[in-house]
Amino acid sequence: MRRILIAAVLVGALIQAGAASAGCMATVGLAPPPAGIAPGTSWTAELTVLQHGVQALPNAKTARPTVTIVNTETGAQRTFAARATKNPEVFVADVVFPTAGSWRYEVYDDFSPSECAQTHTFSAVTIGGPAGGGTPSGPKPAAPVPSAASGDDATFPVWPVAGGALLLLALSGGLLWWSIKASATSSNAA
Repeated sequence: MRRILIAAVLVGALIQAGAASAGCMATVGLAPPPAGIAPGTSWTAELTVLQHGVQALPNAKTARPTVTIVNTETGAQRTFAARATKNPEVFVADVVFPTAGSWRYEVYDDFSPSECAQTHTFSAVTIGGPAGGGTPSGPKPAAPVPSAASGDDATFPVWPVAGGALLLLALSGGLLWWSIKASATSSNAA
């Protein structure tokens, strides 16, 4: 019985370690449009999409990220499909801002499985007009800010890890109780 409990604890720990390392987090690196870009001009947006910020997505060969631009004043938006490059971590999209003004942009990473995919938002930029175009119109974030598409925390599998930790704690407690009881029983028998 003791061996079965020890094996159960070890299997539970290994399952949780595997789930935590697989994860559902992608990062997207993307430089802002060049300064001075005019409306109607194509911006070749180069996206670096990495799982955990380290390696290519598991579905890099079939992933089709998109870049969406949103006019901060009117809400008008356009989406541009990115295409793969020879580097499995890099995708490019030809983005055209149709009018001058303040535009924010976001990248849908197309991480597979689909429940892992998320949209990464970036600071707004000013295109054309007196501001010179392509200049950030607000503070630039240090890194892309992911936002969960489904409203829950899609960047870290909190519930499976928490459930596994509770299971591991319960199994450890049961193992400890059983060991103490077995030790007391063998002491009384002597």
